[in-house]
Amino acid sequence: MKSFQDKTNAEDKSIGFDYQYYYFLYLLLGLEEGQKIGIEVKDDVHIDLNDGSQVLLQLKHSIQTNASGKAVNLTERDSDLWKTLSNWVNIINDPLGGRSKSDEQLAFIEQTSFILVSNKASNESNKFLQKIKCFKQKSINILEVKGYLEDLQSTTADEDIKKYVESLKKQTQKWLTKFLTKLEFELDQDDLILKIKSRIKGKQVKESKIEDVFNAVDSNLRQRNYINTKSKVKNVISFEEFYHDYHLYFDKGRNEKLPINKNPIHFDKPIEQQVFIKQLIDILALDKTATSEMLRLASSMLQINNHLKEWLNRGLIVQEQIDEFNNDCIARWRNCHDEVHREINVDLKMFGTAPSEKDIVLAALKCLDAVRKNELVFDETALDTELSNGQFYLLSNEPLIGWRIDWEEKYEHDDPKKSI
Repeated sequence: MKSFQDKTNAEDKSIGFDYQYYYFLYLLLGLEEGQKIGIEVKDDVHIDLNDGSQVLLQLKHSIQTNASGKAVNLTERDSDLWKTLSNWVNIINDPLGGRSKSDEQLAFIEQTSFILVSNKASNESNKFLQKIKCFKQKSINILEVKGYLEDLQSTTADEDIKKYVESLKKQTQKWLTKFLTKLEFELDQDDLILKIKSRIKGKQVKESKIEDVFNAVDSNLRQRNYINTKSKVKNVISFEEFYHDYHLYFDKGRNEKLPINKNPIHFDKPIEQQVFIKQLIDILALDKTATSEMLRLASSMLQINNHLKEWLNRGLIVQEQIDEFNNDCIARWRNCHDEVHREINVDLKMFGTAPSEKDIVLAALKCLDAVRKNELVFDETALDTELSNGQFYLLSNEPLIGWRIDWEEKYEHDDPKKSI
């Protein structure tokens, strides 16, 4: 017995929608020139082929499992099976589709393949599947199939299934012959994400970048489908459109550049306590009340920090590369810092003249401005302005660099553990 909440739980419906979408994406990745694919247009999924024919696919997913934890079998009296067949009967014989006459229905069947796709398992005990197999092999004729359908209907207690069987059984021999010839089953279709990634790999995408390509294509395709649905535009995409709009993601997966994926940043630590923020406030590059600007700069710092960590964790780079990168950035900073503070150092060393606070701040701002103009490259991957600036903010947060001439003594006691 199920509670009311269990009965209304959308878990099985939700995974059914996801199953349909991912099979759509799986087929999209196998599309050929001149072909089009749609989701929730002509059927759950459909493909328009070059010769004018079409493939209609119904997707059925079950969360039920057997004792070994695998998806249950597709049984002879499976409601998903017979409801699907009934749906196709209605589509074929739809008068509003211009198919009220027998010859129109037969012409539609002739140009259409009907495929039931499910994660449910194939099995020898499903007599219906065996009958269809024997019919296609011409070991039984259409009259024997109709006789089987009559026996099935008479021995089935479920009234809905009786009705579904009746809708198929009452078709003419010619109609039924053509339809069963064009009927196919794709069972045991599970682990769709693995199948999708396998197809991505088949497009010569590097092993280390398959996940990035999958995430990029998946995210953008879902967004496209959502916008289309909201705008009441049919979700149909051709091979040519897919190639034009998505080939860049596959190109990135084939080159040597590191993946750049800027995900939203959630900063949950006191922003004003960050050392790099203190440094910027102290040279008037940042107002201490400008919280939104602080968050923007902190996001820039965390973006490069997160990218470096992710590349390292995924084995795309090694720690020595990060160390070399940090050392090079520190050397770039040092050149800028030495240049802008040269006059102050001369006055200090030759004449013993201590700089005013104004001179210190102006020199520090010049150093910051010069450093921000650096466009960094990490392992042949060009970093944009946000990531390049973020790297210097990251170093100044340790603090390994600073903007003022007296930055070392001023911030040496700041706890680096508070940094990020």
